[in-house]
Amino acid sequence: MTGTGNRGELSRRRFVEALSAAGVAGAFAGCTGDGGGSANGSGEGGANGSGGNADGSSNESSGNSGSATTVQLSGWAANNEESAFLQEVVGQFDENHEDITVDYDAIQSKYKQKLKTQLGAGNAPDTFYVKGEYFSSFASQDVLLELTSVAEGEGFDTDDFFQPILDAFRYDGTLYGIPKGFSTLQLYTNSTLWEEAGASEPKSWDDLRSGLEAVKSSTDVKAPMILQPNARAWYGLVFQNGGQILNDERDEAVFASKAGVEALEFLAGLKRDGLAAIPSDISASWQGAALGQKSVAAGITGPWAIPFLKAEHPDVNENTTVSHIPTPSGGTKATPAYTVSYSVSSNTDAPDASKTLVSYLTGKEGMKQWASKGIELSARKSHGDMQFYKENPRYKTHYEAGEWSKVVGYGVNSAAILNLLNPQLEAVMVGEKDPKPALETAQEKVNTEVLS
Repeated sequence: MTGTGNRGELSRRRFVEALSAAGVAGAFAGCTGDGGGSANGSGEGGANGSGGNADGSSNESSGNSGSATTVQLSGWAANNEESAFLQEVVGQFDENHEDITVDYDAIQSKYKQKLKTQLGAGNAPDTFYVKGEYFSSFASQDVLLELTSVAEGEGFDTDDFFQPILDAFRYDGTLYGIPKGFSTLQLYTNSTLWEEAGASEPKSWDDLRSGLEAVKSSTDVKAPMILQPNARAWYGLVFQNGGQILNDERDEAVFASKAGVEALEFLAGLKRDGLAAIPSDISASWQGAALGQKSVAAGITGPWAIPFLKAEHPDVNENTTVSHIPTPSGGTKATPAYTVSYSVSSNTDAPDASKTLVSYLTGKEGMKQWASKGIELSARKSHGDMQFYKENPRYKTHYEAGEWSKVVGYGVNSAAILNLLNPQLEAVMVGEKDPKPALETAQEKVNTEVLS
């Protein structure tokens, strides 16, 4: 629950104005999907550093002696099963924290818009999900509570997190969110078609092109590979090739570098030479559908494709291999990642109890319980040997890439940047523009119209 105050009113007004101007691009299921689906408050707590006492209880009073503090928790749920499981996890928290009661309410549609409105009005939930893509837009407007005390809590161990995933929720060096999980993009191949073509698992860009050429000449697929005409795959390839999207200060776009141009030339070359198609070319809504229909033999997508293929195309699922995205010669491993935090409203009436809840949900046991269902990948490195990953090696491939992941995000102005970048990328992928001038145009517009 939230309170009021002149400073809070100013911050909320600035927040609404800023986000209304920029908006937020992308809508993903879970951490993401690909068509299928901070006022700085210290909130110091007790000795365990999680916003509570050493035994994990809260210091807060609910206003009635002997009553529990209520923490409002909100997020979205891809389906009823996910919502029910989080409710189960929250129920276990309640059983172990008699002084805190969690009121969980899943928002089923237009989550970001509703949360933005609630934060602006001062009646946001105490604890809620924030996507990495728009985290900076929220943190920059002083609506998130600092969570340093959670990170420094006894036994919490932030070194156990994949650092790229944890660092996605730092703003100006301060932590305003703790990852609840993440997803990465990987290369999915139909092993039957790949073997029919005599191709082996590709490790490099050259290997991938050669394999797709073999698939094209040896099978009757509509296209060897499916690619989205946007920044989805290109983002990771830029980093693989030694480039960046923004400079280290995140105040200048630098994606039209040699590395960025070469990455786009590689993808555009696959499309130009008939080795890849965009969804509209083959009447497929997204990568999973194209793979399931055997329209393609390869696609770059996330772990949400696995349950889709199991349910809708079990025969194809049995022959679908997941491997790391190939890298360029002399390049490094990098893959796009999507992550979501548990964050706390800077205007909450229950900062200590909210921090205790976040610490529980993202601690080693809480996150292991959540990740054991495959709803999201665990953001903790110590969970690599958990039974779920032993039994589901394709998820393990996604998981281990957290070490070299690049969380998708374009800073405070993500939406505005993507609104200028994506049309240029699409123009390249449909053959209307060449990569270099397209990226130079987008970069100039971003730097002069957004970041100047």
